[in-house]
Amino acid sequence: MTETITVFDLDGTLCDDGPLSVSSETVTAIQTLKKKNILPVIATGRSHYEITALLDQLDLHTYILANGCYIIYNDRLIQNYHFPIDKIESVIRMANHYHDDVGFFNQQGFAITGMNELTRNHVNKNHLDQVPIYPEFFRHEPVNFLNLYIKDDKEALYQSAFKNQLSILRYAPDAVDVMPLEISKAKGISKIQQLIGNPNLKIYAFGDQNNDLSMFSLADYGISMKQSSDQLKQRATYIADSDHGVLEGLHHYHLI
Repeated sequence: MTETITVFDLDGTLCDDGPLSVSSETVTAIQTLKKKNILPVIATGRSHYEITALLDQLDLHTYILANGCYIIYNDRLIQNYHFPIDKIESVIRMANHYHDDVGFFNQQGFAITGMNELTRNHVNKNHLDQVPIYPEFFRHEPVNFLNLYIKDDKEALYQSAFKNQLSILRYAPDAVDVMPLEISKAKGISKIQQLIGNPNLKIYAFGDQNNDLSMFSLADYGISMKQSSDQLKQRATYIADSDHGVLEGLHHYHLI
C-alpha cells in the first residue's frame, strides 16, 4: 500500500527550468520517488492539452488539473467538473462592467472574451500563440474554470461580489483563477487519498502561489519555493533557499 505521496504544482515549482520544462535532475528525482514507492502527483491550474508531453516525459499517471476540476488516478478519470453557465454569466457581467477580460478553460482548449493591454501582456509573458477570442465559448463547450486578467487593485472587488459563491485566487501578477467553492487542489488530493485507502498516508505538497494554499492546509508537510507568496510561506513547514526548491525540499525530508 502507498504510504507517501508528493504533490507538485507545476509553474514556478516542479517546472523550474522554464515554462512546462523540467531539469534532468528533476526527472531523476521523480524516478527515484517511484522506485521508493512514493507516489508523485501533479496538482496544477493547467489543463491536459498543455501538459501531455510533460506527463509522458515524467511517466506520471495520477494528476489533478484545472486546480481540482479534472482528476485522473492511475489513468482513470475520477472527476471532470463543469462550471455552471449561470455563474459564468455573472462573472462576465462584472468583467464587462470593469472592462476586464475573462478566460474559459477545459481539458481540450481555451478561449478569452477579449484582448486588452493587460491580457496581452499576460499572454505574451506565458508565450501563448494563436489565442482564440470567442466570448460565446462557454455556451458551446464545457468549461472547467475561469481566469480573470486583473491586477491586485481589482481583486478585492471580485472577491466581495462573489463572497460565499466563488473562490478567486491569484496565480500570476496579472491573473487570478476563478473556481467554484467546492473545487480545490486540496479536495482533489482528498479524493486520491480516499482511493489509496491508507488512513496514515503522508502528504508532502510543493507550491509557490496562493492557489496552493488549500493543499498546504491539508498536507502533513508544505514546501514553499523561494519566490512563493507571503501567505504560502506562512503555511509552509519548509521554505526553500535555492532556485531549485523541489529538489531542496525532497532532500530536506529525505525523500530522495
